[in-house]
Amino acid sequence: MKLVKQLGAGGFGVVDLVTDDKGMPFARKTFSNSQNFSEEMVSNVRKRFIREAKMQQGLRHRNIVPVVGENLEGDKPYYLMPVALSSLGDDLDKDRTCGGNFISVISDIVAALEELHSLDIYHRDLKPHNILRFQEGDSQFYAVSDFGLISQKDSTLSKLTTTGMAKGSDYYTAPEITADLRRASAQSDIYSLGCILHDIVGQKDRVPCQEIKEDGDYAQVLLGCTRTDPARRFKSVRAFLDALISIDPKAPALQNDQAKELAEHLEKPGPMTPAIWSRFVEFVEDNLASEDGKSLLRKLSLERIEELCGQAPDNAGRLAVVYAEWVASSGFNFDACDGIADRLSALISSVPITAKVECLMALLLMGTSHNRWYVERMFVSLCSADLDEPVAKRLAIEFRASDEKVCRAVSHLERSIHVSRTSLHPLLAHTLGEIC
Repeated sequence: MKLVKQLGAGGFGVVDLVTDDKGMPFARKTFSNSQNFSEEMVSNVRKRFIREAKMQQGLRHRNIVPVVGENLEGDKPYYLMPVALSSLGDDLDKDRTCGGNFISVISDIVAALEELHSLDIYHRDLKPHNILRFQEGDSQFYAVSDFGLISQKDSTLSKLTTTGMAKGSDYYTAPEITADLRRASAQSDIYSLGCILHDIVGQKDRVPCQEIKEDGDYAQVLLGCTRTDPARRFKSVRAFLDALISIDPKAPALQNDQAKELAEHLEKPGPMTPAIWSRFVEFVEDNLASEDGKSLLRKLSLERIEELCGQAPDNAGRLAVVYAEWVASSGFNFDACDGIADRLSALISSVPITAKVECLMALLLMGTSHNRWYVERMFVSLCSADLDEPVAKRLAIEFRASDEKVCRAVSHLERSIHVSRTSLHPLLAHTLGEIC
């Protein structure tokens, strides 16, 4: 490997730009004891460096920086990664809104954390300079890197607990792990995610390791990420993203007094009463054509929908029909589609057949009209051979009623995510064969 230049250095590692014999560039991270710790400490941290390199090497996800080579023997073990275009930290210094596409950036980070958390793995040192931007074809995306503090659930830590946190990291670190990394959880990563979001949308300076309390459209999301008590933070990164995409600062202000009151109930902590839910459903049924009705549906979070499904299935069924009609007839920001699909999926699991079918049709039409792979794959998964026979029969009838529209959508789906209509429930595949 030929050294080109140093890219960065930390307490236990140096990152260099290097090239191989063919001139291919790599980012090489090498173990380093730049802080002159004791031999015992160095030995311990070196073992952790090797362990974390192997762990990162075992992760396969678009939004997690891959390890593409390594030499973990000798006094200076190292591993190789692709070379990034930039870091989120550098990008935010130039434009804190990321060209107005910050939801896409946050979605990439959430995708990485969701993968880690599904494996009971926590990053614990998430910050803008650990999030790197890469090129893929004509598009760019962000991936999470620098797993020097990554930990599997319930792992045993040494003195690194008190020495491994770089001073700069504390600006993004959850308070419960600044003194003891063993207290890491999904919620500690969510705290860091909230701090990163504040870098983008915050209105005033914040104090490290404290709750973020300020006014503005994103106030509740920022506070929901950074509560001092981890149990009061968002339950998952997906719940955080769902709350984030529910916010539309450009949406017109609510005009109707009842709509304003219902919006306040949606934003308050704690469950809504059955009476309030009934009023909400009646309002959106009667006012779907109005901006107030659409705004209320846009504000409806996944958590609220799950609450309604568990509390009042009848009202959930009525809401599902209205929600599906809104989705099928509207255009959305590209990054909002995944969250809307998650809401539709929650409704589908709890409502009667007619409402299920309306939601499935909305998934198909939104996914294909917005070319959103996540939504298209969700539709295919929900409409596989495992789909309940009565639902498949009812959906097949809907396919016939909307024949040309459905045929166009399914043809697009096949090209988009490279699946065949034969992977759908046999009744649906047979119907498509007759009408398309």
